[in-house]
Amino acid sequence: MEKRVFGFLLLVVFIVTNLVAADKPDFSGTWKFNEEKSTLDDMGMAFIPHTLVIKQQENDLAVQKTFTNQNGEDMVTDESMTLDGKECKSEIWNSPRVTTANWTDKGDTLKIEVKITFNQDGNMNEMLLHEAWSTLDDGARMVVNHFSTSNWGERKITMVFDKQGVTK
Repeated sequence: MEKRVFGFLLLVVFIVTNLVAADKPDFSGTWKFNEEKSTLDDMGMAFIPHTLVIKQQENDLAVQKTFTNQNGEDMVTDESMTLDGKECKSEIWNSPRVTTANWTDKGDTLKIEVKITFNQDGNMNEMLLHEAWSTLDDGARMVVNHFSTSNWGERKITMVFDKQGVTK
């Protein structure tokens, strides 16, 4: 009898664990910025990627961001991270970047924290970014709540991206 109860409890834990994991969004795909649905600040489109290409596999996330610079040229950055809260070190624009990413308790939102240390005219400065990624409309839309702080000031915006190849 005890073995049956133990086996049943193990089965329940397994099912609940898989259901929670299934609720986590898969951000894989190509995403285009939707300015109309987004809420920007007085910096407008500065440092906002117009395209994201994301590859998510199990505990790994690779993000390619394409920005348009002041000359109208595209700039591309790449970043890889794990989704378990471990520090991932990389570089962006010749500056060290440390990223951590993990899921909220509900598993429906990915929290990303980034620290970039850069040398500006001999002075070391830090930029701290906090983002919360989630999906809407059955994964057809991604919302990124972004807060950053640096010597340029603070920025609090909401970016909305539409997944390409999905009918809404």
